Amino acid sequence: MTAVARAHYLSKPVGVGQNRSDRSRVLEMRVFQLEKYLTTQHEITQIIARSSDLDTALPRILQAICETTDWDFGEVWQIDPSDNLLHCVATWRSPAYTFPVFEQSGWDMTFACGKGLPGRVWESSKPAWVSNVTFDSTFMRALIAEQDGLHGGLGVPIRADGRVIGAMTFFSRQPRQLERDLLRVLDTVGSQIGLFVERKRAEQAEREQARVVAGMEERQRLARDLHDSVTQSLFSASVIAEMLPLLWTRKPEQILPSLDELHHLTRDALSEMRALLVELRPSALVHGDLAELLRNLTDTLKCRTDIRATLKVQVSGVLPADEQIALYRITQEALNNITKHAGASRVSVCLTADEDRIRLTIEDDGKGFDMTSMFPNHFGLEVMRERAEGIGATLTMESAVGCGTRLNVVRGR
Repeated sequence: MTAVARAHYLSKPVGVGQNRSDRSRVLEMRVFQLEKYLTTQHEITQIIARSSDLDTALPRILQAICETTDWDFGEVWQIDPSDNLLHCVATWRSPAYTFPVFEQSGWDMTFACGKGLPGRVWESSKPAWVSNVTFDSTFMRALIAEQDGLHGGLGVPIRADGRVIGAMTFFSRQPRQLERDLLRVLDTVGSQIGLFVERKRAEQAEREQARVVAGMEERQRLARDLHDSVTQSLFSASVIAEMLPLLWTRKPEQILPSLDELHHLTRDALSEMRALLVELRPSALVHGDLAELLRNLTDTLKCRTDIRATLKVQVSGVLPADEQIALYRITQEALNNITKHAGASRVSVCLTADEDRIRLTIEDDGKGFDMTSMFPNHFGLEVMRERAEGIGATLTMESAVGCGTRLNVVRGR
């Protein structure tokens, strides 16, 4: 017996004319359906518990409901606050059938409160059952449904905090008689889904806010770097440039030293600007020349400190974007740590890489530290290690008090 036939059978009242066998079968069928509906609710709970985002969860929820309660097609509608209309955000259909015109119509249409099946459940905040949508004068897609062979219909509100935030609609190829137990179960499921949707929306809003704050903090950092490095260098350069005519007439022997200092200041400002531009345009990490990018890092180190830095790069071919970004960021983090903590006078950066092998070594002659007492995340080591592992490489560090530090990133032989 099909689910539709079972529902029709169950809809008949148990009267005096029915014998005990009939009543027993009715009871068994109802128990069977209730167990199936509870299974549906349990599956929805599991999907919600395991899902991290709405785009993945909503089609799976529709699939679970359709497969366990015998619907052929389902839709999820959400109210968009910007226009106060219901928009389709997810669909699912039985792989055995196609409903091309009807399915596309959902993506193309919106519904106001009270309009169409989704709008009806929004307005009433109650489920709505339609035995045959092709005969329902309020169903706005009746002709399309008939064209694709859909008849039975059901709308369920999605609620959160006592208000409707969306709706689910389900359709079957056969007309379906009212199933009150299914209505009650799906009404509860609608509230479950509503809480899930609101939680994910809140999480998304928090992530967006965090990105905004991070962007503001990054702009402030770049502004400070621009003021502390480039602006100061250019100011000093402008002062020397203004003094050159006076030196020409009064102290010509100081012209060459002043020109040399002017050259260093403008070179340092250019190096700082290049480093800042990489931060402002992250795409430069993907499309830029890695040797040039690393040279900008070492040049910036020399500009900001008295550390003497050497660089040796040998890269065969074009590295994948993730590898290039990882090697740049590891080098950047390592040089920042050296600047802040090492007390070094010399630093060397050596990179050799091709499609099969990577070896990055960053070494300084600073004060070093005791490896046995190092905290797990000491000097951002864990961040650098994760970046290395992300490209299939291994990061190791060697150091001892008074003997400097060596960082190695190796992949392949």
